[in-house]
Amino acid sequence: MKSVLSVLIYLTAITLNAQTFEEFVQNGEKLYNEKKFSESVNEYAKAFNIKEGNASQYYNAACAWALLGDTTQSIKYLNLSAAKGWKNLKHIKRDPDLTSLHSVLGWDKVLEMVKLNLDEYEKDFDKPLKEQLELIYVRDQTLRQLYQDAEKKFGRESEEMSYYWKLVSEQDSLNESAVIKIIEEKGWVGTSVVGGQANITLWLVIQHAPIETQEKYLPLLRESVKKGESSGSHLALLEDRIQMRNGKPQTFGSQIIRDEKTGKQVVYEIWEPAYVNQRRKEVGLGPIDEYVKRWGIEWTIEQKER
Repeated sequence: MKSVLSVLIYLTAITLNAQTFEEFVQNGEKLYNEKKFSESVNEYAKAFNIKEGNASQYYNAACAWALLGDTTQSIKYLNLSAAKGWKNLKHIKRDPDLTSLHSVLGWDKVLEMVKLNLDEYEKDFDKPLKEQLELIYVRDQTLRQLYQDAEKKFGRESEEMSYYWKLVSEQDSLNESAVIKIIEEKGWVGTSVVGGQANITLWLVIQHAPIETQEKYLPLLRESVKKGESSGSHLALLEDRIQMRNGKPQTFGSQIIRDEKTGKQVVYEIWEPAYVNQRRKEVGLGPIDEYVKRWGIEWTIEQKER
């Protein structure tokens, strides 16, 4: 009996070791998205038994614990996240996953730690420029976040939606003027100067600009990415959009269009589509089959690597 038990323990160890830290974390995230919070926290626990997580991984585990109803474990993982450098104070304050923690002992301490991380991160920032760009970010995104609700309520071809897009276009024009002025004066300011969201604002606004503007500032974004000051995935999406608008196949598969005959969403033509996942991985984008599911598209082209 003893030998049988030893074999079972040995086989269990082999099974656990066969899965990597990254696989457990990915499973935890997947189960969280499926609202299977009990299973999600178990996967995160297995991952953290292998090695320590980073700030984002501990934060995500804390969210799963909070939604499961265990505020003690959630606070524990938020403390671990803060200790690893979590600094998004605005997000943690308004994250609906963590609402149950707002009156719990330890919540204020977590916020204090996150605030200290944020202050340290921003100590050398151009604060006025950061605030200006973050306000433009709000102006760029607010109407767009209401798009689906507006279309559902009024209908795609309605007068109300025509007016909606008129408002979006007018705001885009104002944002574009402001961002171009900033780029011309200060260059494509990176994350070390204004932080992540403000840096993203440059890309968002140029994404919505005329193609001539996109082509003009693409080299500046490319140089910023080389310096580690901007995201490679943002560069990839802008390159795809420019290629599509020039009538050329895209590289990374980010551009989705509506088929005029069927009315369904389809992936715009991709150059060498069998290698698209390899290219996406190189710039920090996830697999295309997962990406296109957002539009109800099934990706069937088998992927290869060179």
